[in-house]
Amino acid sequence: MSATESLGEITRVQDRVDVRFERHYPRPVETVWSALTEPARLADWMGAAHVEPRQGGRIEIMTDGPFPMRGEVRVWDPPHVLEFFWSNAHAPESVVRYELQRAGNGTRMLFSHQGIPYASSALFSPGWHTYFAALGAMLDEAAIGPEPGDFRKMQSIYIDRYRLEGVSLNP
Repeated sequence: MSATESLGEITRVQDRVDVRFERHYPRPVETVWSALTEPARLADWMGAAHVEPRQGGRIEIMTDGPFPMRGEVRVWDPPHVLEFFWSNAHAPESVVRYELQRAGNGTRMLFSHQGIPYASSALFSPGWHTYFAALGAMLDEAAIGPEPGDFRKMQSIYIDRYRLEGVSLNP
């Protein structure tokens, strides 16, 4: 599959965008759930995290980076639905949702991030794309995941495909 065949969908509503991805991983739903919710597993593909595993629990992701995301779990339905509100300078008051479904011997993941400021669309769309590639590599136990320049390559593809103009290119 080429990189552009697996692009996320961007929908613009005034000054906000919603991003959706669908991914298939050749691992059981419970394994993918663990990768999304257990701090030790999140650290393998997304960065340091803290997750209180319950509705109303605190969630902090990418705490080892310059723009950590902090928020609250809104839906905790293991191992099928995780939804949380989070915020940082680039995505104040946005909602992230993962839905996991069994698909044969693997998992179908439906992902959405709603309420992203349009100006940040060229940061989040290729960012999620690259993170999900890293998640896939981790789940496949691949020795090599995304390359350091993959984010910029994907950023260019998303800008071109969705005609993103006047957006931030750097955090």
